[in-house]
Amino acid sequence: MVDPTVSISAGVMNSLLSKLTKLLSDEYKLLKSVRKEVKFLKDELSSMNALIQKLEDMEELDVQAREWRDKVRELAYDFEDCIDVFMHNLGGEGEKAGLVGKSERWIKKLQLRRHLASQIQELKARVVEEAERQRRYKVSECVSSSRAVDIDYRLASLYAEADKLVGIDGPREEIAQRLLEGENGSSQQLKLVSIVGPGGIGKTTLATQVYNRIRNKFDCTAFVSVSQNLDTLKILKEILLGIGYCSNRMLDHEQQVIDVIRQYLADKRYLFIIDDIRSIKAWDIIKYALVQNNKSSRVITTTQIQDVATTCCLHCDGQVYMMQPLDESDSRRLFLKRVFDSEDNCPEQYRMITENMLHKCKGVPLAITSIATLLASQGMNVEKWENMHNSFYSELETNPALEWMRYVPSLSYNDLSHELKTCLLYLGIYPEDYPIKKVDLVRRWVAEGFVSEKHGLDLEEVAGSYFDELINRSMIQPGKIIRGEMHYCRVHDLMLDHIISKCTVENFFTIIDRKYKMKQTLFPVRRLCCHFSNGNIALESLRLKKVRSFTTFPASDCMQPPISKFELLRVLNLQTNPSPDSQCLDLSAISNLFLLRYLRARGFRNLKLPEKIGKLQNLMTLDLGDSEVVCAIPLDVTSLSSLRHLTVPRGAVLPDGIGKLITLRTLEEFDLGKNSMQNIKYLGELTNLMELQLRHEDSGIFQPLTHMERRKYEVLAVSLCKIGNSNLRSLVAHPGVSLGCVLNCSLTHPRCLRRLHLDSCCPTFPKWMAQAVRLTSLILEVEELCSEDVHVLAGLPCLTYLDLGAAKAPNRSIMIQINSNEFSCLKEFKFKYHILLLSFEPGAMPTLQSLDLTFSGGSVIGIEHLASLEEISVYLKALPCDLSKIRSEISDALDRHPRNHTVRRRRFIFTPCLDDRDCSGSFQDLVED
Repeated sequence: MVDPTVSISAGVMNSLLSKLTKLLSDEYKLLKSVRKEVKFLKDELSSMNALIQKLEDMEELDVQAREWRDKVRELAYDFEDCIDVFMHNLGGEGEKAGLVGKSERWIKKLQLRRHLASQIQELKARVVEEAERQRRYKVSECVSSSRAVDIDYRLASLYAEADKLVGIDGPREEIAQRLLEGENGSSQQLKLVSIVGPGGIGKTTLATQVYNRIRNKFDCTAFVSVSQNLDTLKILKEILLGIGYCSNRMLDHEQQVIDVIRQYLADKRYLFIIDDIRSIKAWDIIKYALVQNNKSSRVITTTQIQDVATTCCLHCDGQVYMMQPLDESDSRRLFLKRVFDSEDNCPEQYRMITENMLHKCKGVPLAITSIATLLASQGMNVEKWENMHNSFYSELETNPALEWMRYVPSLSYNDLSHELKTCLLYLGIYPEDYPIKKVDLVRRWVAEGFVSEKHGLDLEEVAGSYFDELINRSMIQPGKIIRGEMHYCRVHDLMLDHIISKCTVENFFTIIDRKYKMKQTLFPVRRLCCHFSNGNIALESLRLKKVRSFTTFPASDCMQPPISKFELLRVLNLQTNPSPDSQCLDLSAISNLFLLRYLRARGFRNLKLPEKIGKLQNLMTLDLGDSEVVCAIPLDVTSLSSLRHLTVPRGAVLPDGIGKLITLRTLEEFDLGKNSMQNIKYLGELTNLMELQLRHEDSGIFQPLTHMERRKYEVLAVSLCKIGNSNLRSLVAHPGVSLGCVLNCSLTHPRCLRRLHLDSCCPTFPKWMAQAVRLTSLILEVEELCSEDVHVLAGLPCLTYLDLGAAKAPNRSIMIQINSNEFSCLKEFKFKYHILLLSFEPGAMPTLQSLDLTFSGGSVIGIEHLASLEEISVYLKALPCDLSKIRSEISDALDRHPRNHTVRRRRFIFTPCLDDRDCSGSFQDLVED
């Protein structure tokens, strides 16, 4: 059973209450007096937890309330540690035979129960003390209401002078054009643009500028800001006031106000700005005031939440506009105009500080103007500027000039659920600008206990939904989409500063680096992160026994951590940059970390593992990728009953018996050449396996398979048939894995398969492909490809990424025609073909954003019909007579494209060849040319 969620404010209180209930069961046979005490403590802590849950919903706490909550939270940590150690020791060593063995076990358990009784008495005294303190100082009444802000930060956006703004002209004209398109045409329906982006990026400023630009074209207008504390009746009345409705009639209900608005607007052309919508619930009421009167009325909404933006667009003819940060040039112009009144007048001695500050702002106008104002207030004094730069983190916490930079992230943070707050703050352990890998983050959240199972979803799926929601709310920045998937995210520096500040107050984690100096605290360090190489020096001054999570990053040139001192460690993440000079790492001591749930050690040249690892029965993730082990993987790794994710180190062989790992969800870097026939056979027993990544290091890509290799692939086909037709969602085969030879017989009903990436050529197109109805990402190269194969793929309803090619040049040209509504979800299409006759009909690939073509002759028709195209790459090697024709066809099609000014020609490589034989070279040759 998985422990309930750990939270930022309550710590492990929920988990502790669950374990106290378990402790009272017959399994642990507590002494009668201890049972009574445990029951009392459980009841008392339950009442405390109820109050803490109440305090969690408060934005600001009274000093006494915060101090009491913090002490109870730390008490819960200590209490859980005590119970975990007791439960582990009571399970203890294996059963000893004979009368002497039974006597030893009985004496040991009696000693453990008495030791627990002693600890319970100490903990009870602390619980009673905190209960008395709560009653004595009336903590439940010492709660502050939401902190009032004197001035709405959006006022500056509403009254900004256009000539002082930077980077606004292009977005303003684009949105104005979107809104005014078709205003005189036959279709005069209501049209909406929803501007979405993180706080402080300039959404309100942009909406205001568009509003001022086009408002004179409308009969009535209204600009309404939605407050954080949603009051839809007030919003509707503000719309009434904005459109000029006057009446002495009392309107006390939302329906009354909506009826009046709709009646008043029935024959009028109107323009509304609904600013800063924070929930779909708010829009579901406001939208009823927007009457569809065929007068070419227009609405602009702004929001930080992508789901809200999309929902707004469903009500009418709507489009989402993704707000982008200022580029480097515009950021510098805005900063210099605020500080020096000129973008060309920055003295040399201030340039370095200016660049450093702009790097921190990363194009967010609110941050740029706030910091520029703060520096300008210091006068032209280099030393003061340098001091401000060096102490910026402290300034951000306290300086009134940076109030808005604190307030805007707080607004977004306070809207989050308890679970999302905890998961967001955990991102503070990562250094600035660090690319945070989604799969690692999700597994760490699970191991830390931040995630609880929900009906129909496993832990990783719930954690993945948390990640997606933080992206949706613009709290974290999405990384580049790679092969149809978002693998990474980043945290903006300003959000990271806000996170660090919150975590310092909550004693959530401790960072050792040169920027965030460790603050002395009354409480033990629970989570520890090192960002620089001499971290061992700082570690010597800390009490490490109660540390639950320890992390290093590549920037720290990972030192050898004092693993033996981490007695209660749950999460261990050690990472260095993989290189010939990578460090050695001795992990022998991890065998004693009986609470360890997550172990990740990447990039080490020589990794030493313990001889036995079977005691780690709580271990959920074992990730040794990109490392090399100096000894064999422990034989008892197959006894890890909780293991869910296993990444095998480079060149390592798993011991026989992996079929015992029935909880395994992910198996990466499994080497078909090095692993035994038995292990390949027992892959089929892993029926819970969702992700399988195969490699074959010693295989020659152009060499025929040996007899033993052929036998292994035959056995693999049977195993893949078992797991591929059950829960397998991802199958990745690296170069050297000849999976194509068994693919047709190994998968017959791949009902769950979502990702299939094959980096070696398949003899034929898989017969079962039409049944892979959940497939979203496919990399496939076959020896010969026909148009019927392409149309099978065109019918897959979820396919968003397709990298498709044929290895052999066909004897004749084959016409591949993509018809209307085919590939309905595809966003990225890479196609490698020798003689390509490719035609896109109107309406084909309606969501395609990226097109990448590699071919050596033929024709491509209809690129202008790809309505959502954003970028195109072409690698063409053809005879001179064909080269000019094909180049002209593609260029003319792009000129005819309705979005020809925004389609980016990423790489256009047109290479002439000498003869037909030269044109039929490999695709790799084409790319390299």
